[in-house]
Amino acid sequence: MTIDWGVAVQAALAATVTGVDVRADMVKLCAEIAARSGFDRLFFEAALAGNAKASVRDVIIALHACDTATDDALFQGIRANADLIVAAPCCHKQIRKQMKPPPMMNDILKHGVMIERVAETLTDGLRSLLLERSGYSTKLFEFVALEHTPKNNMLVGTRLKKPTEPEQFEQQIAEIKAFYGIEKQHLETLLKKSDPT
Repeated sequence: MTIDWGVAVQAALAATVTGVDVRADMVKLCAEIAARSGFDRLFFEAALAGNAKASVRDVIIALHACDTATDDALFQGIRANADLIVAAPCCHKQIRKQMKPPPMMNDILKHGVMIERVAETLTDGLRSLLLERSGYSTKLFEFVALEHTPKNNMLVGTRLKKPTEPEQFEQQIAEIKAFYGIEKQHLETLLKKSDPT
């Protein structure tokens, strides 16, 4: 495959980008910088990820969106049928608070550091499965060396032309949640609320 870089650059220059952050002062500062720099297709919005107004989304990128804000961003991408969803998750409080270690793992997961790591793995693993159930192929990998930050996972979802049947993921998600005593996961809740059936 040959890339026509002229076409690629023109497409990039025609893109409209909206940055979303909950901090109004940061949004104001970024908007001022964009205006001074002449970036007339770069916008900023003060909102929670789940309440952002931007309607057309080909690519969603969420960097260190804390706790369930990552799920909100993933949901925005799924709902918009985005071609590409990229998320660098941050903390994993929702799952951590719910976890009830299975009896065989009580002595391992009594240590805070261990349960934190398992909560992170479960949270991002469930997100990956939920993306796959929603018609995406996924990759989950380390994108920054561990010595720089422990929050270094990158979850990438690429929309499939022919999605896999969602039913094949249902049992696996249910079994994982049951094994660790997890009652709800935010992305799953959002997807169920939006499902017309």
